[in-house]
Amino acid sequence: MRSVAEQALDDPRAALSGVRQRLASLSAGDAGTAFWLRLALVDVLVHTDQEVESRRELAAAAQALPASAAGPQERLWLEHFQRYVDTGTVDPEAFRRQQAAVRERARAAGDAHLLCRLDLNEAALLVEQDAVDEAWAALEAVDRCAAELGDAGLRAYALGTMGPLAWRVGSLQPPQTYYQRALAALGERPARYKRAWLLDDLGWALVNGGQPTAARGPFEQVLALASQIGDVSFMMRGHEGLAEVLLYQRDAQGALRHARASLQLSAGHPGLRFRDVTAQTQVVEALALLQHPDLADAVEALRAMAARDPSTRNASLIARSAARGYRALGRHAQAYAELERYLEISNHDARAARERDAQRLQARYEATLREAENRELRHAAERARLELEARAERQRALWALVLVLLAGLAGGGWFFGLALKRRRRLAELALRDELTGLPNRRAVLAFAREQFNLARRLDLPISLALVDLDHFKAVNDRHGHAAGDRVLQAFASAATHVVRGQDRIGRWGGEEWLLVMPGTRASELPAIFARLRQAMAEQRVPGLPHPHGVTFSMGTAERHAGIETLDALVAEADGHLYRAKAQGRDTLCGHSLSLVHSAAESVSQSA
Repeated sequence: MRSVAEQALDDPRAALSGVRQRLASLSAGDAGTAFWLRLALVDVLVHTDQEVESRRELAAAAQALPASAAGPQERLWLEHFQRYVDTGTVDPEAFRRQQAAVRERARAAGDAHLLCRLDLNEAALLVEQDAVDEAWAALEAVDRCAAELGDAGLRAYALGTMGPLAWRVGSLQPPQTYYQRALAALGERPARYKRAWLLDDLGWALVNGGQPTAARGPFEQVLALASQIGDVSFMMRGHEGLAEVLLYQRDAQGALRHARASLQLSAGHPGLRFRDVTAQTQVVEALALLQHPDLADAVEALRAMAARDPSTRNASLIARSAARGYRALGRHAQAYAELERYLEISNHDARAARERDAQRLQARYEATLREAENRELRHAAERARLELEARAERQRALWALVLVLLAGLAGGGWFFGLALKRRRRLAELALRDELTGLPNRRAVLAFAREQFNLARRLDLPISLALVDLDHFKAVNDRHGHAAGDRVLQAFASAATHVVRGQDRIGRWGGEEWLLVMPGTRASELPAIFARLRQAMAEQRVPGLPHPHGVTFSMGTAERHAGIETLDALVAEADGHLYRAKAQGRDTLCGHSLSLVHSAAESVSQSA
């Protein structure tokens, strides 16, 4: 199985073909070898998303090994693969019970490799359930045990899966760090298929992180590796990634060429038609940039795809690109309708994600609280029992009193838990800005004070920035207060994508924001300003034209020997903010900066 897994990292189709040839050459009496080969076949099929075929081969593996010839290890691995194939399709609680039973027997058998695979099963289920914190812990366990076993494939899978979860769990490392670690784990192995998978995810992490130019290299490597092994799915992904980068760079002809290449590959492989939506949206956006006469037909072809696959992801992509296409055609009413549909889907997804996170955190909190209450009640009951046994002969009259006291404790515990939950809900509302969802002044100031004191105690760098949206009153006067609210929400969205895991931004008041950056030197601030400015410029604000032209000024300050309090650091940043506004706005000013970084300078730095 191990050799087949290594080959599958490089070329799954060749690995499948090799295993089938070996199975065909086996003698009828070699049931044990046939069993392990079929399990290896199942493993490759699952990793290449061939669900129906994997179930068929799993049934064949069970038949290949008669009950009389099946030892404890064979039965354990067969049960593991039955759970492995069923991940995400069975009741989670039943799945965990079955996993626990197999885990206990694997631990008794000392099968470290199987235990690591069971951790992988658990991680896959938690990712499927969107339980990000628990999934992260399970993936870290897989990374550790795979490193001990020298299993590069398992390590690469764990680290690659951690990439998209990094921001959500508050990791100090950006997502691309985990993809690079996964690639390093593969070492000198060819592993072309696995490298293509990781490089594709790395490319999209860079695109979504505001670094599309840096993503071009990974996407070109994806296309080259996929072409070598004839993997059509990854060839399509390479073309789509390059089309996305070229759209960012306004190279419409290049983007159109790659998007159409992806569609052409899909036409010959009906099983990959689900990937058409991304490529067709890129065709529409490229034709819109070119003002091409084929744009209207391309938009209608894109909208027709919604009926074929009505998932929310596809509906969102289709609505956004259709809106851009209709706008380029001058059909503004249809463009507005598609844009509204896109915003409705996006807002619904955002609300659903927030609700899932809130429910998950609430469930964890309540479970922890229940466990603490139960533990306290068990301790109280044990103390009461021991005391009653010691004084049974002399204090029988105290039984009733003890029972009353226990009932009072239980009632008080229930009341305390109810009050604590209500207080937590009120505390959350008090620390969150209702319009933007970011921390409010109280919350961001508390975070700043904590980080400032820590930096002063440990002599670490810390920088603050006060950000003020330029001419915000003019936006309200010209477009209305509702449009002004959407500008604030757009800035909050841009900041959320730019701010690093250790930093925090909160609404300071009105159109003013406080950005707290622990561990950051003044020399890093121009790059942060440039990324935030670019992200804000790319935001689309309903009710405003695009580009919307809304800019901001930033005043910064880094803690130095003359700064002993947070208030003094904020005051210094505030003074530099007034300098930035006095020098024409759309500007960065700071005490330690050798130059005032204007918008043009920021753009050159980001490039």
